[in-house]
Amino acid sequence: MKPPQPRIEPWPIGIATFFAVLIFALATWAVVAHRNREELVSTDYYEQEMAYQQQINRLRRSTDSGVSIGYAPVGQGGVIRIAWPLASRPADAQGRVRLYRPSEAALDREVPLLVGADGIQNINAGTLKPGLWKVRVHWGPEVSGYYAEGSVVVPPMVAWAPAP
Repeated sequence: MKPPQPRIEPWPIGIATFFAVLIFALATWAVVAHRNREELVSTDYYEQEMAYQQQINRLRRSTDSGVSIGYAPVGQGGVIRIAWPLASRPADAQGRVRLYRPSEAALDREVPLLVGADGIQNINAGTLKPGLWKVRVHWGPEVSGYYAEGSVVVPPMVAWAPAP
């Protein structure tokens, strides 16, 4: 007569396996979340928030300015075109254009305001990474100036290379 074999219970093994898989899944999620950088906040967000009332005032002054911001497929890579009507054209070159990439803060750039005699400023989009760009235009004196904002989508190009 054989002695009875001890019976192996499946519950402790199942519970231990469940917790092992759970810990592994959480560790994997933590590593993936840590490696995924979403830079949706500017590095100087506090200073920007403090100056926001001035920004609201600029925006109120420029609601009827008629500035249009868009993308035009011109030449190699296209251009971002900013156009002012004759009545609200900047009289001097005092101002700046900020190209803001919501998903990658390292690609943000600022260019000076250079409005041509026809009231249009073209910015070469061939050096910009394809995707969504916010275009923010400030012109006039800092305290009593004007502001316009628009979004453009730069389409994918065959030979995109980051600007030096």
